[in-house]
Amino acid sequence: MKRESYKLLLGSLLCLLLALPARAADDGFWLPTQITGKVYRMMKKEGVRLSEQEIFDANRACLSNAILSLSSDDGTFTPFATASFVSPDGLVLTNFHCVARYLDQASDARHDYVRDGCWSTRREEEMRLYNLQVNQLLSMRDVTAAMKQHTDTLAGAALERQITRNASAVMKEAGGRHGATGKIYSLFGGQQYVLALFRSFKDVRIAAAPPIALGKFGGDTDNWQWPRYSADFALLRVYVDGKPYQPQSYLRLATKGLKEGDCVMVAGYPAQTRHYIPSFALSRIVFRNMQAEADMVRAKLDYYTRQKERHRSDSLYTYYSVEAGSAANVYLKDRGIIDGVRQSALVQQKEREEQALTDWIGADADRSRRYGNHLLADMRANYEPLSNLNLVEAMFRQVALNGAAIIPFAGKFEKLVEMARSHRKNVAKAMAGEVRRLRPLTEAFYRHFRLEDDREVMKRLLAIYLTQVDSAYYSPELKRVALYASRGALGSYVDTLYAHTPLRDRQQAWAFLDSVPTMGVEALRRDPLYQLALGFYFTQVDKVNRQKARYEARNRTFYATYLQAYAEKNTGEPLPFDANRTLRYSVGHVRAASPEEGVTYTPFTTLDGLLERARAKQGEPDFALPRRLVPLVEGRNFGSYGTGGTAPVCCFLTDALTTSGSSGSPVLNGKGELVGINFDRIRQGVVSDYRPDPAKSRCIVVDIRYVLWLIGRFSPSAYLLDELL
Repeated sequence: MKRESYKLLLGSLLCLLLALPARAADDGFWLPTQITGKVYRMMKKEGVRLSEQEIFDANRACLSNAILSLSSDDGTFTPFATASFVSPDGLVLTNFHCVARYLDQASDARHDYVRDGCWSTRREEEMRLYNLQVNQLLSMRDVTAAMKQHTDTLAGAALERQITRNASAVMKEAGGRHGATGKIYSLFGGQQYVLALFRSFKDVRIAAAPPIALGKFGGDTDNWQWPRYSADFALLRVYVDGKPYQPQSYLRLATKGLKEGDCVMVAGYPAQTRHYIPSFALSRIVFRNMQAEADMVRAKLDYYTRQKERHRSDSLYTYYSVEAGSAANVYLKDRGIIDGVRQSALVQQKEREEQALTDWIGADADRSRRYGNHLLADMRANYEPLSNLNLVEAMFRQVALNGAAIIPFAGKFEKLVEMARSHRKNVAKAMAGEVRRLRPLTEAFYRHFRLEDDREVMKRLLAIYLTQVDSAYYSPELKRVALYASRGALGSYVDTLYAHTPLRDRQQAWAFLDSVPTMGVEALRRDPLYQLALGFYFTQVDKVNRQKARYEARNRTFYATYLQAYAEKNTGEPLPFDANRTLRYSVGHVRAASPEEGVTYTPFTTLDGLLERARAKQGEPDFALPRRLVPLVEGRNFGSYGTGGTAPVCCFLTDALTTSGSSGSPVLNGKGELVGINFDRIRQGVVSDYRPDPAKSRCIVVDIRYVLWLIGRFSPSAYLLDELL
């Protein structure tokens, strides 16, 4: 294994704070390496029947090897969703909504794979989805002792340098496994480290996916809501050297279903939780930064929703549905967290807990000497300027990374523009090579770029950005934008930017590339839209990141002390860590919910309820069912998937912990058999990212029997049933 294939993650301690003492196995996310001893006994008490070694074994195939993550190409360590192997021939199960964008990109004038579904009838018809990568965990082990060698007397920059040297040694020692890449993850404020090795697969093909009318039944209206009836699944297949991959571990499917109170276990790659950040950080993150982000996303959502309605009867409806759905997903989650933190008075709860910690420290002279009597006050003082910089960074992400598509695309030309300023020999040859690299990127970008949409989104986002971000963090071009905005001319100025940029359409961009290097790059260098785009990045790097580095260095020192104090105060219990895109297990049960006063959510929905929902919403596109489905339900054509003549379950609720990145996670019964696929949470419970609420925190799961019934009775992909069952 090449040393360069490894990367070291020393994540912000703010995102990886120590958990409170666990009272039960469903209190948090557990690393595979933690499922032993007391943690395993707690899980077993909740109903898990697998042995420790069946869940995770460092030396042989186990359940953990069947749990996968999904990422874009070369994004092994930044997954966006979860999946699982479900057959010995590389069949992979995940959510429809996790691959909808890839299906849209694969569509053409003859085939709309999002609108109509993508059903193969044999393996030869399975179609490749480009830029989609499947990642399989090969092994995970604790490397804390090796990472902390020679660090006892070090602090600050010296400590970080030694940790980096130790990481290199760990990587070198771990080398030799063919085709694997690895990463060291820092946990518990640098108190613990694990090394995870992965194998990544780039030849990923779609075997079966329902039409959006089933995969996202209810659309944005039902997003984060209950009851739900979405058939949110997709079946992929991993290929290696043109042949289906044959994993040593894969999940078996259960067809008997569940009842309320049954144990379930969710396995996946949750992105981030912040269960134990201090009160002052929680307040700024949720009530300021997240609110600003929600305003940004709402602006995009409003625009794409209007466009979706305008195009409900033409070919662009699917495109706008995907864009609106993506924005709605973020917006509704943000709103759910903001409302949940406020309604639960979580900031006030944390303030009381922090006072208890301060009192505990002050009650003992030795503790006061080691931790200081003003630890939380010092942390708060340092966090205030850091929080301001975090807001600028959050707004940067919404505008420059996730907002107007022209901004990150323009950034791809920065290397070419800078080459023209070089006095090196053979610069013309280097520029020609860079042009060759840019051509396929340009072709791919304009395949889906819609200037009128991008321009209108840019106007809306810039208007919000200018009200949220201090002018000290404006680039020269952004100051010009602010001047026009102050005169009420923001919209007309943005129109001018898009009308005259060499990147306004495919033809102009190709003409620019054709002119390089003979005519130079001045047309782009002087372009105000290009300058605006680059200004966002330069400001982030030159101002925000550098200032943040100073405050974060102090932050790390404070949090290390804080975590040590918390650990000592709460000694004796297993501690689950906050999510950080590593494989985790959570345990819970099929549960009803009481999200609001006087409201109870029963834990199951059925196909009969699906028809009732569709009829109640007749005429609304998001609730229109495929015509072939209705007679199958009305004819009670349920086969073995109904119970006693009743309609099969569509979805169910569980109180197992999930978060972003858990989409596509397999939901297992106590014996480790797959009973469903996690795809959402209820709006009232998304505050679980900060602290679970036993009455409200619920994830929504599509029942595997609904998936199997659709494949066997509705789809032409019945050949997959023999492989799945």
